[in-house]
Amino acid sequence: GMSEITADHPEVQAMVEEAIKSASVSEVTLSPEIYAEVLERAIAELMKKNKDRFPGAPEKGGWVVDNYPLSVDHWSALSEKGLLPDTVVCLKDTEKDGVCILRRTYLANRDEINSKILKRLTDEALEKKEEEEEEEEVREMQEILTSEEDQSLEAAVEKGEKIILPEFAEDDFPDVPEMEIIKRKIDLFMHEWQTVESEIKQSSLVQVVVLEIAEQTPESLLNQTMLVMEKPFKYHGWELSAEDLDEEAEDLAAEEEDEEEEVEEE
Repeated sequence: GMSEITADHPEVQAMVEEAIKSASVSEVTLSPEIYAEVLERAIAELMKKNKDRFPGAPEKGGWVVDNYPLSVDHWSALSEKGLLPDTVVCLKDTEKDGVCILRRTYLANRDEINSKILKRLTDEALEKKEEEEEEEEVREMQEILTSEEDQSLEAAVEKGEKIILPEFAEDDFPDVPEMEIIKRKIDLFMHEWQTVESEIKQSSLVQVVVLEIAEQTPESLLNQTMLVMEKPFKYHGWELSAEDLDEEAEDLAAEEEDEEEEVEEE
């Protein structure tokens, strides 16, 4: 008869390992409603302490959410719970084809990106060697390909190949295939933002501010954002024009006439 299949069976263990591996690399996606519920709870906790910030501090407000909402669905979920902010700030990089944000992203992930660049250049160098050398040398290079990355780099150098990172200007970034995934993420964000911005602007209570990040420091962007956020709460006087003065004079004259008529009636 057939042998009993248990949890220790090699095929079962292989399937479990594959499932775990698949789950570890798959992205967990939560619904917009869950995001809104979590934010609602966090703001409720904040409101308990809000009055203690300073004398006369309001109970509501005092919170900033970074990199959110991510889509129209997220904005709708916030709107349904009455969690709309006073101001939405979008940081954009439109100058020189977005070189500022691409350079910042490269510098923030430099080690990882450089490692991928070197691996690709090494693989390309090894592939070129394979095409040019005889069968025995091809086998040697294939053995190098299966070894550790740092060993393959050393081996390539020993064989006469000099693997170096591409050069680029100080205010630029390496325009290489490894940067394409970052460019696609930025393009996707910009596309999504256009839709989200259109939806946000339908609410007259929320102001949308777009700030250019090129040539700006984090401090200067923070100061600009604070000015924008404070503007609705500041009193702004204005100079009266000649028309305003004439209109005010007419109003005063009309009031005087009304008063005179009332006195005559008495």
